[in-house]
Amino acid sequence: RSLKVWDISRNTYKQTVTLKHSSKANSIDVSIGSTTAVSGHFDGGIRCWDVRSSERIFDLQDMHIGGVSSVQMNPSNEIQVLTMGRDSTVKFIDMRTLKILHTFQHEKFRVSHNHASCAISPDAKYAVAGSATTGHLFVWNLIHGRLEAELKAHETGIVSVAWGGGGTNGQQVASVDDKGKLVLWA
Repeated sequence: RSLKVWDISRNTYKQTVTLKHSSKANSIDVSIGSTTAVSGHFDGGIRCWDVRSSERIFDLQDMHIGGVSSVQMNPSNEIQVLTMGRDSTVKFIDMRTLKILHTFQHEKFRVSHNHASCAISPDAKYAVAGSATTGHLFVWNLIHGRLEAELKAHETGIVSVAWGGGGTNGQQVASVDDKGKLVLWA
C-alpha cells in the first residue's frame, strides 16, 4: 500500500510513501504542506503518517464501527480532522491530544456507502454530510458542536459532498445522490 504525493504543475509525483498497516485505506487527506497524511480504514481506525519518513505518527483504533468512509484535515488547523463512518456518525478529532472534540449524529442521518464523504467549510466553522437513506444534507457547527441546518433537495440518498469557496457568499456546497443528481447550495 502506497501513497504518491503529486506535483500537479509538473505532472509528476514528488515521492512515494509506503504505508505499513494491515487494514485497507478507504479515504485519505494530505496536509497543505504535504508533510502529513491522515487515512481512514475499513477496520474503523484513523492513522496519521509523516509523509517524508513513511513513519506512522499515531493510530486511533475503533473510531468508527464498520469502517471509516471519509477523512478531511481542517484547512485552518491541521491538527484537527473530520471523519465519517459506517456507524452513521461524524467525528471532529484533535490529533494532538487524540481526543474527540465533537460527535455528530441525527436520526435521519445514515451512512451506507464505503466511500461516502463529509467536508469542512473553507472557514473551518462548519461540517457537512449527507444521509444515504433520506437525502437530507446536514450542516454542523464545529465550534459549538451543534446542528446548524437540515436541508432537503434530494429524493434519494446522498453519497458525496464537497464544500468550496464559490457562490455569492464564498460558501458553496455540492451534494450528489446515488441517482447522479447534483445540487449546488449557496
